[in-house]
Amino acid sequence: RAAFGSVLLFASLMIPDQNVFGAVWIGNIFMHTNMKDSFGASLISAKSFSRSIITTTAVSTPIAYFVSTLSTNTASIIFPFLVLAASFIIMTCPQLASRNLMILCMYIAVAAPVRKAVEWWMPIGFMGTYHIGLAIAVLVNISNFALDSVYSLLSRQEKDLTMLLLECKVYADNTGKHPEKARTAMATIELLTKRISTTTKRLKAKLPAATLELSLRCRSKATQDLAEWTKQSELLIGPLKNIRTSLSQRVIGEEYSAYSQDLRKTKVMIGQEVGPARDRMIDAMIAAIAVCHAWANPLAQQTVLPDVQGELEMAISECRHSFNEAMAIAAEHLDASSTPIFAHLTRRMCAFNALFEFGDSLLGYLKEHSWEVEEVFQEDEHNAHHKTNPCACLFGNLREFVVYLEQNWLWHNPDSLRLALKTSVGMFLASMFVSVPYLWTISSPFGIWPGLTIASVNLASTGSSFAKAADRLFGTLLAAAFALLVSDLFPGSNTDYAKLPAIGVFTYIIIYLRSAEHAYKYTYAATSIGAMLYGSSKSNLNVAAYVPKRIELIFLGVVIFGFVELLLFPRSSRRLVETSTLEAFCCIRDYLKQASHCTRRMEHHIEHSSAAHWNKDRDALFFDDAEDPYHLDRLATCQKMLKSACNKLKKELESGIDEPNMGLSMALHPGGFRGLSLELCECELQSLLLLKSLQKTASFYHQADHPMKKKMNWPGVHAEFLDDISSKSESACRWLEYAFPDGRLRPQQGNTLKSVTGAAAFRQIEEVRLRIIEGWSRNYALDQEEWRKTPAQSRDPVAMMALGITTTHILELCRRYQAAGRYVEMVVQNFPTTK
Repeated sequence: RAAFGSVLLFASLMIPDQNVFGAVWIGNIFMHTNMKDSFGASLISAKSFSRSIITTTAVSTPIAYFVSTLSTNTASIIFPFLVLAASFIIMTCPQLASRNLMILCMYIAVAAPVRKAVEWWMPIGFMGTYHIGLAIAVLVNISNFALDSVYSLLSRQEKDLTMLLLECKVYADNTGKHPEKARTAMATIELLTKRISTTTKRLKAKLPAATLELSLRCRSKATQDLAEWTKQSELLIGPLKNIRTSLSQRVIGEEYSAYSQDLRKTKVMIGQEVGPARDRMIDAMIAAIAVCHAWANPLAQQTVLPDVQGELEMAISECRHSFNEAMAIAAEHLDASSTPIFAHLTRRMCAFNALFEFGDSLLGYLKEHSWEVEEVFQEDEHNAHHKTNPCACLFGNLREFVVYLEQNWLWHNPDSLRLALKTSVGMFLASMFVSVPYLWTISSPFGIWPGLTIASVNLASTGSSFAKAADRLFGTLLAAAFALLVSDLFPGSNTDYAKLPAIGVFTYIIIYLRSAEHAYKYTYAATSIGAMLYGSSKSNLNVAAYVPKRIELIFLGVVIFGFVELLLFPRSSRRLVETSTLEAFCCIRDYLKQASHCTRRMEHHIEHSSAAHWNKDRDALFFDDAEDPYHLDRLATCQKMLKSACNKLKKELESGIDEPNMGLSMALHPGGFRGLSLELCECELQSLLLLKSLQKTASFYHQADHPMKKKMNWPGVHAEFLDDISSKSESACRWLEYAFPDGRLRPQQGNTLKSVTGAAAFRQIEEVRLRIIEGWSRNYALDQEEWRKTPAQSRDPVAMMALGITTTHILELCRRYQAAGRYVEMVVQNFPTTK
């Protein structure tokens, strides 16, 4: 498609002898940029680009006309300042798409009349060329619809969800009986969870294109159903990941007795007690998934959908009851010393809770829809009237235009302001090759290329910008070599019979070889070949003379960019990665402190409420904040700070790894920092799950007559766990702050040994995990004794499961935190040695 589009563009604008539509090579850039994977995606992109091109041209045309009325000397003097101002406005304008390319449009239009006389309508001709490129990008995708991909993705998602639920059944049936089959099922569950997550992300990415295509077919109801199911699919990913995590993790102590007779008996007993109810629930979930997909799929063939809501609701309720009874029976035959078995019970609690969450999410979605007798594709007359109502369409477009104009300008964001300033200054310096006579003599008639290079490679982060600059140079050399080869094979030829096939063949090969890691160098090579063979318009271009000059001027643009990036507006992604890593560790420390504080307040609340002299007025005095007596809002704030640090680390990581060190600092260790980013982000996820568990636990203790208040003080147990891990975290972070006084995870002042000591402090967390398992086993056994003495009507199995899940999240947070410390050791071990 890319090769056909390039050939079609150059054939339509170069073969005719016309001088209206210039800058064909930029039209080729817009064609490649809008070449998406479907008709709908290309049309959405083309609409956005068209609006931006028209806006940029509307601003640039008066400026170009003003410059054309001036003398050459006057125009040369004010041209850099006009470019400076226009570039800043474009880079801070929120309404423009791909602002770097809009600077190209502006620069071409404004620079043209500085050194030669041009017609006033030339910027409008450029705009026509760009729109021809956009139209060709949409045209070549005319038979490639996003709806076909959505149909395939929904079918794959349905099959994978069904297989995953069946594998859960296989795992539960064979654990304790056939370990090899259970391990195979576990591996399959991990694979299917990853595939479902990937499919859901792709489905969400294709939703706008599919929505547009459905709207063109007047299928608004199908659009709404597809959007609702896509949103629901994202909600299902969380429970699926929890199922995968709970089945794949091994709590300390469990692996040493994985094949013990007692543990096997416990697994078999739980399977026997829960098996029938679990199978019924899984079958109901599979039926519900089939119904949801049949309704959401815009190309499905089913016409009548069965009612599965009632069966799913009853199956979930029955399975919950059976599981709670099975856990009570298992605990009845154990004593407090059965640590590995209690570890297995902890994992089972988390796995079944995730399965129940999955079922509840499906059930909630089913309750919002009623499909028993509806046809999948039926559209009522009322919706059809609104789709064809011109007034509604007009007002809808008007509202969209108002929203388009009301966006806030980007100079309020520090990162966007820095990007706009460095782009403007870079364009100001590059414009000297047009305005300064000596530099124009050197670069004539291609003095705009340094500015075009700066506009193209300038990104927000230093590492990404340098990587893109290197890719641009490589792509230029690749296209230059091929262009010179074509000119040598067909010397003195300005005919099209050789150039057009050469453009098509080269574009096809380059796009076919394009990789995701460095896609820009291949795309730029494909967009450059036409400019090197043809130039901006039909002319007798000397390829052998033009190609070296183009390479020279692009290299000059990269040099100017490096000067602006490193000296005038320095911003190191490596520094941000080093600081955000230590910041994340400190945020985890603060989060654990606050979690311990919250659970202590729960503990004091239970002690006071169980006292004989307790009254509500005294309780209100003890807890000064009636709306948040346990200070869980403060814990949520700590979790948000941790999320912010982890997001910053993920955002800057790859740019920091790619950032050149110029021999002045040490490059980031790729494996160590990628592992750190992964584990710290997992810590952030577990901190969110732990927060939700504590909020759920707090909701039970807010109820005056809840049976949990009359049982043992579980928040006190959780507080002991969190105090233990918090003290170890405090010790490890103190060592890190001592080893890295400037807050950056890097070698400094011979700190290698101190850094190793600080990183090794995280190994102590393994002892904490062992103590947590031991304390959980002991207290759970005692609690089950009270459970059996409690009447059935006074029990709350959901609350009991929430307590076990809270412990599981604490253990998983500890495990991930300890793993992050291991990666700190990996990073530190690569520090240079000093005398």
